Amino acid sequence: EPCRRHSAMGIEGQDGVAPARFAWKLNAMLVLVALDCTCNGFADHLWGASYLRLNIAIFATSLALHICLLVLFFMLLGHTFLLRYGLLLEMWHEFRSVFLFSAIRFALLIGARVLRLEATLEGRPPASYWDSLPARAMYFTHNLATVAFDAWLLRKAHSLARVRFYKPALWQRHKVRARCPTSPTAGPSAVP
Repeated sequence: EPCRRHSAMGIEGQDGVAPARFAWKLNAMLVLVALDCTCNGFADHLWGASYLRLNIAIFATSLALHICLLVLFFMLLGHTFLLRYGLLLEMWHEFRSVFLFSAIRFALLIGARVLRLEATLEGRPPASYWDSLPARAMYFTHNLATVAFDAWLLRKAHSLARVRFYKPALWQRHKVRARCPTSPTAGPSAVP
C-alpha cells in the first residue's frame, strides 16, 4: 500500500521502546553502578608504594564510570520520543535534575579522588591523610553523594519505562496535569 498508516507518534510500529535493548541498557547501568560502588568503597583503603598503580587506576576508573553512567542514561533517553523528535527543551525540563546532580557528584568525585591521589603520589602515611579535615570532609560528602546519586540514577533510568515517554498524547496529558492538577483531563487515570 503506497500510503502508510500513521499512529499518533509517527510511522506505525515505531512508537515504542525496543524492550530487549532497553533491558540490556538498564542491566548495563546496574553493572556500572555496582562497579562505581566497588571502586569508591575500596579506593581509600589501599595505601603504600605497592598500590600506587592501583590507586591511579581507581582514580581513572572512577571518572570513566561516572561519564559512562551519563552516556548510558543519554542512550536510554534515545528511546523516548523527546529525543527522537528533537524536543530537547522538553527533555531538559524533565531531566535537568539528572544532569545537575551528576555535575555536583562529578565535582565531589574529582575533589575526593584528587586529594587521595595527591596523598598517594607524595607517599604520605594514612594517618596524615585522615588527620586532614578537607580529606575527611570530601571522603564523607563524596561517599554519601555517591550512594544517593547511584540509587537515584537507577530510579530515574527505570522511570524511563513509563508509557508517557513514548506516546506524545500521554505526554501532553502529563504536562497538562503537572500545570493544572484540577483539569478534567488530569484525572487519576489520565497518565500511566
